[in-house]
Amino acid sequence: MDTQAQQWGQFIKYTRQQQKLKQDDVAFGICTPSYLSRIENGLVMAEYALYELLFERLGINLAETMQSEKDSLQHYEFIYEKLLSNEALSDDEIKVVKTHKESFQLFEHQLIAKLIYSRYLLSIKADQQARTLLNEVAPFISYKNDRKTTLYLAITAFAHLSFLEFEQLAAREDDSFNAQLMVQASAFEQANYHYHLAFAYHRSYQMQKALVHIEKAALHIQHLYKPLFQLKLYSMKGVIFNDLHRFHEALREYEAGLNLLDQVASIQTPFQYSSLHNNIAYCYECQKDFKQACHHYALAQHYEEDLHAVINWMRATYQLDDFSQLQTLLETYEASHFSVPHHVYQRALLSYACEDAHTIAGLKQLEERAFPHFDQQHYYALTLFYAPLWARFYEKLHAYKQASHCYQLALHASEKIRARMSS
Repeated sequence: MDTQAQQWGQFIKYTRQQQKLKQDDVAFGICTPSYLSRIENGLVMAEYALYELLFERLGINLAETMQSEKDSLQHYEFIYEKLLSNEALSDDEIKVVKTHKESFQLFEHQLIAKLIYSRYLLSIKADQQARTLLNEVAPFISYKNDRKTTLYLAITAFAHLSFLEFEQLAAREDDSFNAQLMVQASAFEQANYHYHLAFAYHRSYQMQKALVHIEKAALHIQHLYKPLFQLKLYSMKGVIFNDLHRFHEALREYEAGLNLLDQVASIQTPFQYSSLHNNIAYCYECQKDFKQACHHYALAQHYEEDLHAVINWMRATYQLDDFSQLQTLLETYEASHFSVPHHVYQRALLSYACEDAHTIAGLKQLEERAFPHFDQQHYYALTLFYAPLWARFYEKLHAYKQASHCYQLALHASEKIRARMSS
């Protein structure tokens, strides 16, 4: 059945009901009421002239309506492209997406407009409102190669990331192979979708799958000029290589990112430089080159203050035994600066680790607050660093039972990473 004919049938039915007309009233002299019923329900595809007559009976010029719908759809697609590219919308464009209910008469197009509006809401962090709209649209998604399906899959993937639902997105793709339904979307849309999958698989510790999807994303934009997105790909691929312990390849991706930044003025922001240097620093930290790690964490802070980089810098200075620098950082960035739980706990752990006298009660108090959170949020790398450290402190106090418990926490974290990375 022709999709356009189905949309026209739905529109005829919707308009007839809005005008409180019976099928007999609309069909009289044009076709039988039963044939009109089949048209409205998308069971038959009539001649174009018949649709024109039915729309005329309802007071609608079919040609003008279709052109208006087409023009509005093109405008919405242009707005969606800007959202994908992280470009700011003009005031007029924001007004358009906010009045999406009045933009279209065809139900299918109304769904598309609602989906694009939900993507705008996600871009301004109105996540709950966006999720409500996406839930309203969900029952009408056909999971075929049509526009509303590709938009729904792409936007809900982005929503999962906004809600930190990494495992849910990864599981959805494993179960349904939705990437196959994205083949009719533009190359840039497909690249975005694979990037989001790579991000989700990475945060779920499924590194090989993450690598597959980041490479697919890069393949889709190889002939497009999207420097900001290319920068994201370099960074994400570097992060994945780093977690696969392919450090040389990770640094090569980060270097490519720095070169791109130096060449393209439009993407040169303090945030981009800071983010890349933070990633480079962590790569060196993982290789136990703590001097280089501290150097790049300091560069990250030089470009833009980022509390995540601050915590990482603190951790690297501790491992470098540079307690003077660590004390300076602790004094500069007091506990009140931090609100993200794993930042709060790491600062508390590092601050206590620097004290001269530890007590079993003091160690246990921090352990019971921090380590369950790391496990719950799947910050296994943090457990692998802090749990053995705490175990050694316990051992110095001859608290061997507590030390053994911390070593077990580290072992469990290691096993969870191993199991996920081998899946």
